[in-house]
Amino acid sequence: MTAIAGERSAVAPASRGIDRGRVLLLVLATWAIAMIAPDFYRVFGSFGSFGLVVNNDGVIVDVAGSFETPSRSPAAAAGIAVGDRVDLRAMRCIPIATPACRDLLAVIGGLGGPHVVRMDHAIDLVVAPAGGGASKVVHLQPTRTTRGFLDRLVLFADTLVGIIVILAAARLVWIAPGTMTWGFFVYVMWFNPGQTFAYYALLEPWPAAILLQEIGEAFVHGAGYAGLLVFALRFPNDVPSPSLARYERMAWAMGATIGALWLASYANAFGLRTEALSTTALLLGYVVDAVIVFVLVQRRRTLPLLDRQRVTWVISGCAIGLPAFIFAEIAQSTSMLQRPFALSLPDSAIGLLYLLHGVLAYFVSVAVLHRRVISVTIPLRRGTILTLLSLAVGIPIVNLHELLAHYQDAVRIPEWVWLLVVAPIALVLLHRLHELGVHLVDRLLNRRFHRAGRELATTDEAMLAARRPDVIDRLLVVDAVEALALSSGALFRRQDGTYRRTCAVGWDDSAQAELAPDRDALVLSALERRMPVRLPRDAWDESQVEANLREPSIAVPIQSAVLGDIGIALFGPHVDGNDIDEDERDMLAEHARRAVAAYERAAFVDLREEVSELRDQLATLQHSPV
Repeated sequence: MTAIAGERSAVAPASRGIDRGRVLLLVLATWAIAMIAPDFYRVFGSFGSFGLVVNNDGVIVDVAGSFETPSRSPAAAAGIAVGDRVDLRAMRCIPIATPACRDLLAVIGGLGGPHVVRMDHAIDLVVAPAGGGASKVVHLQPTRTTRGFLDRLVLFADTLVGIIVILAAARLVWIAPGTMTWGFFVYVMWFNPGQTFAYYALLEPWPAAILLQEIGEAFVHGAGYAGLLVFALRFPNDVPSPSLARYERMAWAMGATIGALWLASYANAFGLRTEALSTTALLLGYVVDAVIVFVLVQRRRTLPLLDRQRVTWVISGCAIGLPAFIFAEIAQSTSMLQRPFALSLPDSAIGLLYLLHGVLAYFVSVAVLHRRVISVTIPLRRGTILTLLSLAVGIPIVNLHELLAHYQDAVRIPEWVWLLVVAPIALVLLHRLHELGVHLVDRLLNRRFHRAGRELATTDEAMLAARRPDVIDRLLVVDAVEALALSSGALFRRQDGTYRRTCAVGWDDSAQAELAPDRDALVLSALERRMPVRLPRDAWDESQVEANLREPSIAVPIQSAVLGDIGIALFGPHVDGNDIDEDERDMLAEHARRAVAAYERAAFVDLREEVSELRDQLATLQHSPV
């Protein structure tokens, strides 16, 4: 009784803590989504723009912004030129609640890139000419921006995927709360494909709200880098390696440093030049990204094979997502490309780079939620095919849209037709082309799988020719394990109402010899479902099957319409730690169906021999003297 009371007292506080944690999770997820969701408006509508791109020193690095040509930009029309400087001291936010502060935050705000503003937000900027001379006050009235079909489509995808990424990371915390999953969630709160331009435009009337938002953003920015580094130190078991445990504090210190630099960079609203601080914060963040990949690679070498493959998924996601996000952030939020290289990427290209960063959340979710994972090359291969086919289908549609735009008077097609009619048709076409592409590329790149199929086809013929059940058992299990390079395999065949192990590969002598209904209900459920069943990792005791790698990962039922339930075949993952994928599962199921035909044939042969023996016995009795 004392022990039970002690257990209850230990569990109750944890439950309350989880509830508080989930409340905090919901609040933070709501805030993260609220920052990017308003950009859905820019998909169907548009804000205004001054055409200015101003860095954190107040230097004007572009006067065209989102406009196709400088002639359409209010900044260029007002005589502002590249190299001019916004006089930060003359417009500093002291006090905050002044028109000058509001006007200044409309063009800096710590974001970089061409800001979007409300159409009713005219501003007065104090601008110092690049060639010297007295500063002048320039009045700017925003002009409504126009976005092409591709820009709208990419923005829609960025916003939608950004929300999905935040929800996916929140789901990880909800299902498996811990320092590891919280670290990744804090990272995606800010580092996701969504954009915050419309969110800041909504805050324009309240400079204090913008500054408060930037303070929170600075903390999240730094915590995001620290969170991803802590995730790398702790993945996959939410426990850092003993040799890396001391680096957790350094991760949070690094995050605090980056957050402090970002916070200090917003001091340009108070008259200071802070481009060096923001650039340092960005570069330091990129160093942390490199350290994260290095830590994951080092941890991978020390982990068991199954966990090693899970880390491979995370490394692959980082290798794709982090460089894409870094380059997109440089192109949009800094002047690193404009000033030295005179290079400016279009919004659609930057949006596609941000979209590519969403791959990281998908790969991390798979690696966290699955104790076993299939080979990472499978989604990479299919993702590459999908990307190429998307370009093959999307580029002609965009070109057609642009062509018709030149003939708007003769052929006028509303934008909603492209979004609600043309886009769904293109998606259906893309899906079909993707299926064909995957099939063709699989034939070329997945040769091992197809070679295994040919080997099992030969085995199926041998099973049909076999006359004894024990021979069929061996062909069913051993040949499948060898063909697919699996770590283990076993067959439990029904004998006298009990499923007994009759053949095994990779199982030691102490492994269980029978399936028990109460202990092995999940395995036996494959017979009820009449289909293969995935088995969770760690469902088998180490004393029964060699731990981890050789644990069964799939149960394949062997059932006959004539003989009933024949048995269950259990197969472990691949010897390299990768799980059995869907195609291999279907191959094993087909292999089992061929075995059923062999068992039926063997049973028929046994029955015919018994009948022949009975006839001989009957003939002997008939001819024997009474």
